Amino acid sequence: MERIKYYDTLRFLAIFGVIILHVFQSFPASTTLINFKVISLSEIFEYAVPVFLMISGALLLGRDIQLTDFLKRRFTRLTFPFILYMIIYAVVLFLLMSYVTGFGMLEKWLLRLPLNYNWYFWTILTLYLAIPVINKFILHSSFKEIEYFLYVLVFASILYQIILVLKLRPYINLNLFVSPIAYLILGYWLSHKDFSNRIYKIAILFFIGATLLKMAGSLGYLPLPLTENYEATRSMIVASYIDMGFLQIVQASALFLIIRYIYSTDNILSSFLTGNKVNAFILSISQASYGMYLFHHTLIEPLRCILRNYKFTGLETLILVCVLTVIVFIACWMVVLAISKIPFISRYSGYH
Repeated sequence: MERIKYYDTLRFLAIFGVIILHVFQSFPASTTLINFKVISLSEIFEYAVPVFLMISGALLLGRDIQLTDFLKRRFTRLTFPFILYMIIYAVVLFLLMSYVTGFGMLEKWLLRLPLNYNWYFWTILTLYLAIPVINKFILHSSFKEIEYFLYVLVFASILYQIILVLKLRPYINLNLFVSPIAYLILGYWLSHKDFSNRIYKIAILFFIGATLLKMAGSLGYLPLPLTENYEATRSMIVASYIDMGFLQIVQASALFLIIRYIYSTDNILSSFLTGNKVNAFILSISQASYGMYLFHHTLIEPLRCILRNYKFTGLETLILVCVLTVIVFIACWMVVLAISKIPFISRYSGYH
């Protein structure tokens, strides 16, 4: 099947977003630059995991799925790399513990590791269990019926935001709509819905607007429950960190449309992205993105242990976030690429 270039670019942006978010989290949230919380800039990249899920929906839904073959292939591609990188993570953290915390909690830590390592793996694993069922809905539904689901999603996300702000008990149970499954269906819809080629200009405004509002909440200019939805989503979908808030849905959807329609129009950016070297780099990152996701924790944890021994100004923090993100990003890519060249374990590298 021919690769769709804008999916690769979205994966590139998503894995970059994941890494920079975790680098931001390695620094104290209270660090400021001219009375401006540096960590509030991380709101720009909160689209990362929703976009990953939307790409999965765009790729996997609406197709003829053979249940046994689908589960066998998908679970193998998900699970074996997870095990490989968890072992690498465990070895690195084991060595780190010997220098930093000692081995007093080692037995308890090892017992908890499989379920605690990389929550995204467990989220996507459970979603893959649901995809054959959701796919039946997509195949046998009109576009209007799919849009009905999305209308309820938007209504529910706003409703739960209001419930969170007012500190009410959510007796209305709309879990079916406000869950990670919604991002799969949203990704399918956004990839198949025909818009005007100019939609990306409007989408840019929506992306900026949603991001600024989220930053305003992070900075305290707006009530935080009005712009974030983590608490509500934890109570509804176990312990997932996926934000199902209205602003997050708008931000991720806007980015999806921006990238999709930049590729379908004749402009300087599309020419740059489709250049041979740039396109090859984006493609390689896209293919390595799952392995990079699984491996980047192994670099971030030692980084946090080192950084907590120092105090940085806001400007130093901002510079370090940029530099360390690029270093971790390239290092993760090179490690995954190297593993993909090793006989016997290359198939478990997460490079595909």
